[in-house]
Amino acid sequence: MIYKSIMLLVILLAGQMIIPSYAQAPEQLAPGASPFEHGFNDIKLLDAYFGPAGQKIEVEPGDKNVPLTIVLSDVGTEDITGISGLLSLPAGFSGSLADNGLIKADNTQTATAGQSFTLTFFVNVDKTASIHDYSGTVKITYSRVRENGERTTFLDFNFKVTGKSVVNLKAGNPFLDPASNNNITIQISDAGTAPLNDVDIVIQRDQNTGTTTDTNNLQGIVLDQNHWKVGTVQPGSSNTFSMQAFIPQNVAGQTIHAPFTVSYFDGQGNQVTTTRTVDFIVGPTSSVSIIRISSPQYLLTGVMQNLTLGIENLSPSKISDISISITPNSSNLKILQDNKWFIQEINPLEKTDLIIPVFADQSIEGQAVNYEVDIQYTKDGATVIEKQNFATYIRGVIDISLHDIGVSDIAGKKMIIGDVLNQGNVKAVFGQVTVSSVDSTIIKPSSQYIGDIDIDAPVPFNIPINSDTVPTGDQKIQVTLTWKDTLLEQHTITEVDTVSFGNPPVQSSDNGINQLQIVILVAIAAGIGGIVFKIRKKKIVLEKKIEESS
Repeated sequence: MIYKSIMLLVILLAGQMIIPSYAQAPEQLAPGASPFEHGFNDIKLLDAYFGPAGQKIEVEPGDKNVPLTIVLSDVGTEDITGISGLLSLPAGFSGSLADNGLIKADNTQTATAGQSFTLTFFVNVDKTASIHDYSGTVKITYSRVRENGERTTFLDFNFKVTGKSVVNLKAGNPFLDPASNNNITIQISDAGTAPLNDVDIVIQRDQNTGTTTDTNNLQGIVLDQNHWKVGTVQPGSSNTFSMQAFIPQNVAGQTIHAPFTVSYFDGQGNQVTTTRTVDFIVGPTSSVSIIRISSPQYLLTGVMQNLTLGIENLSPSKISDISISITPNSSNLKILQDNKWFIQEINPLEKTDLIIPVFADQSIEGQAVNYEVDIQYTKDGATVIEKQNFATYIRGVIDISLHDIGVSDIAGKKMIIGDVLNQGNVKAVFGQVTVSSVDSTIIKPSSQYIGDIDIDAPVPFNIPINSDTVPTGDQKIQVTLTWKDTLLEQHTITEVDTVSFGNPPVQSSDNGINQLQIVILVAIAAGIGGIVFKIRKKKIVLEKKIEESS
């Protein structure tokens, strides 16, 4: 009986302990409340990245004392102050400051409600870390303004070890041949651990002259392009881009320093622009040949002309029975006779010229034409066969002259007027006219910019007279015109002319003549009056005598 009572008591006590945990009434939501609504903290995390505030940087394994910036925002209704942070990062990251292994940061400023603020931690990245995304947690401790006590919130964030990109440029073959077209290949490589994204490359050229400075010695070198889009270069790999370059003879034996501007996006998405220089070595004009060929740097399009080719014997022995054959690589450049020439002999260290009539079609304007030269001659009783090449740049014709220089009244002001006429086949650019006096200081120099000078269409100019006094009579003036051609080389022509500003006023001379005439008339009148007076006087005396006698 006693045992039954004990068992009943145990069952009753167990029921009182178990039933409440399962028999609680369900949570009652207020009308209209959503089970997905949550309360907001005072602080919201916006971003996390390596680098100081406002500047993202690339980081790779092994970097020490790297700033890691957490961007936060005060989304509450009160300003907060006394902000401090404690960082928790995965294995492979540690604090750069010795503080019991903790990674701390403070913000001594007050964060205004609705504004963002940052905490910057300094960490070490272990060499064993990998390049990919990581997760971390930051504990934020702060106080509300006008409120006692501290509040704490925990925020999770993601950050990335990007690796670092390293740009290198080098020539596939740095050796170039003078007086010829060269196919140039340049390699861009990434020696770092992050990719170069959307790579854009431009060769630096002076906008005013079309070439770089003399220290880069690209003077006279013609490139078929100067801008390349390379795409993405992965770490440890390379891409290439190419161009064609015409190297003139006067660069033979020199080193060319070609500067390139490289733009790309790094692992943080920042656009980076840097400069790299590629060096080229131009070989001598002729390494083994005893014959040196010299040619003009350019030919003109659309006109009959002579290509003067110099043939020089560099050896101390006479060469004879010289046969020369020239073949251009463009069908749009015609040699207007048989392309073979014969020279009986050339004495040691002497030179002779070949006059070759040619015609270049306008379709190859702005290009370089390469010529293959086959030479056969006899030297010291032996027959020698050589192959050489040279190139010429094909440029348009600019034939500019000045016309109809004179003086005109425009809007009540005296102006020097005239026309500029281009009778060539390509336009000139950056035209400017300057007027100055030749033999006096009455007319001061003044200029007018007229811009492009198109073909077969006169370009007028009208330059106001810059003078302290109004010029009169005939004045000798000098008109100077400057412009640039398609290679942006400057040219100047000058013309001296006499223009008429009209005769000076003659009022002072007329007054002098009138006064003289008056003096003469007065003198004549006085003379006549004197004569009349004498006659009348004699008449009166005679009348008195007659009266007395009677």
